[in-house]
Amino acid sequence: MISIRFSCSSLPQDIILKISSSLQVIDLCALSSCSRFWRELCGSDILWEPLFRQRWPLLSSFDGDNTQFPQAQTNENSQEWRRFYVMQHKEMASRAYEVITYVIKCPATLSLEAGKYLQAVETMSSMRLGFQDVELFLFKPNLSVLLNLIGLIYCIQHLKPLRDQILDALQRCGISQQLVWVKWLTLGRWSGGRRMRDEIVSRQVSLVDVVTGKEETVLRVLQRGVVHEVLRVCISTVDLACTPCSSSTIRNY
Repeated sequence: MISIRFSCSSLPQDIILKISSSLQVIDLCALSSCSRFWRELCGSDILWEPLFRQRWPLLSSFDGDNTQFPQAQTNENSQEWRRFYVMQHKEMASRAYEVITYVIKCPATLSLEAGKYLQAVETMSSMRLGFQDVELFLFKPNLSVLLNLIGLIYCIQHLKPLRDQILDALQRCGISQQLVWVKWLTLGRWSGGRRMRDEIVSRQVSLVDVVTGKEETVLRVLQRGVVHEVLRVCISTVDLACTPCSSSTIRNY
């Protein structure tokens, strides 16, 4: 029997690049460690520019410190985009850590008022974190579910990915069934010329229920915060049913 030895390096380079373009970043990095040939090929801008733009679609041609990104490349030997990808990954990790630190430093470590968590959401928006950044740095099971929820609200409110995409990420990260308490105080309604007592609502919800629409009312309250008839909103890792929540304890935001 005649044995035929086959080497991928004998394939035309454009075909190898086409095959490699279907790989995720972690697989591309693993392949690049196999040999010098694969390291050079897997560093091509042909592969890394699409990965960069897919991960950070909100970024313009300039980042926050006015550093210009490389122009679109057709040269398979150029390797500028991989370097920028690594730099941006480190930068986003640093930005995500700022959000985590901000939440952890809040006086009430087990609960957050609407003003606090919505400020964290807006900070993430100004930092232009992408969906993969949220998944990598905030959808961690070892973090507080409050941080998981803040990342989730940011995705739904600013990134607007497909519902299935969010559900897959929650499942992969093992946090889909994480539970959080949401409590809000609503202004009492008028009846018979008199205003009824303010109403307190407290619900325990899972992250997956917030995404699927099963807890649509809760999501609406979380996104809007303190507005109109809603006087106060809190998120917590514990049941806040016994915690005082009245108009006299409302903070000004």
